[in-house]
Amino acid sequence: MQIAIIGAGIGGLTTALFLQRQGIEVRIFEQSPVLKPVGAGIILAHNAMQVLRNLSLETTITALGKPLNSLKIKTSTLEDINAIDTQYFDQKFDVSSVAIKRSDLQNLLVSKLKNNTIVLNKQVVNIQTGKTTTLHFSDKSQFECDAVISADGIHSTTRKRLFDKSQIRKPNQMCWRGIANIHLPQHFKNELNELWGRGSRFGFVEVADNQVYWYGLYDSRESLGMHGLPERFETYAPIVNDILSKTKADRIHQSEIADLKPIPNWHRGSVCLLGDAAHATTPNMGQGACQAIEDAYVLSHYIATDPIESAFAKFEQARRNKATMIVNMSWQLGYISQLKNPILSAMRNFLFKNAPKRYNQRQTERIYSLTPL
Repeated sequence: MQIAIIGAGIGGLTTALFLQRQGIEVRIFEQSPVLKPVGAGIILAHNAMQVLRNLSLETTITALGKPLNSLKIKTSTLEDINAIDTQYFDQKFDVSSVAIKRSDLQNLLVSKLKNNTIVLNKQVVNIQTGKTTTLHFSDKSQFECDAVISADGIHSTTRKRLFDKSQIRKPNQMCWRGIANIHLPQHFKNELNELWGRGSRFGFVEVADNQVYWYGLYDSRESLGMHGLPERFETYAPIVNDILSKTKADRIHQSEIADLKPIPNWHRGSVCLLGDAAHATTPNMGQGACQAIEDAYVLSHYIATDPIESAFAKFEQARRNKATMIVNMSWQLGYISQLKNPILSAMRNFLFKNAPKRYNQRQTERIYSLTPL
């Protein structure tokens, strides 16, 4: 069997690794002429780390990044709102969550693939299905295979061409991401901190020695550019300005966040969507790449046990409920975390601060538990 994967992002690379371990011939087609990571840093939560442990990558990833002990929500002036002690889940799942530079993770995954697995500068313009499946590229070349896994992101060309009309939703929030060269105070080590303001928030976490991944979100209906970025967070605790001032301009990336309204189906014949192409989520829960990694684990399992179209159907059935839950929860959290009204934001902080620890634990466990096979 030969399978083509469209897109060399985290989901596509992880899927290829699992399939190659099963002896399946895989070719990844990436439209970019150079393989560049999208984004600055990434949190590999316990569900993703359980999957990567199955690829014998846990130890290497932990050494490249920084294990986390807690996830904390605070006010813009660093007053505690809520916290999740991730060490409980370390014991339960026998892995740690890890903060890592996205480029380091991507390079590691690429290094584990067989030579010539990835073909760059190949933009898919059409897919023909029948007795065999044929990819047509913008350079007029073609590629025949038995099946296609499309991991080409929220703006998936495959989804637009072969599936029912989909809707990309925008909450009108601009996001900046970057890597700062800064030595964090000891009490910020091994934890993700997210600070909630009014109509904005700011998160930061160490991903390597003296390197801090940060993100800032601000309510806006139009691109804000880089000009005046520090001023948008000037009411925040001094650590925020320190982080921004220690970030080189060419290491800051801006984008408008969005998600994909849940779609009715992820597969059609010999073609299957994966990751953001199937269930793109806003980044409010740090689960976008984690869900793609979990997709790779589940899909490769069924490809090993079932005919391809049956495998695609079982994959969707197994993953749909959890992925949809993540999309919806993340959308709601994005709205709640950026409330502007001072009374509503104060009520929000009070409710989150007084939420029972067991409730937090139970909700988080639903996310970190792998999809049953």
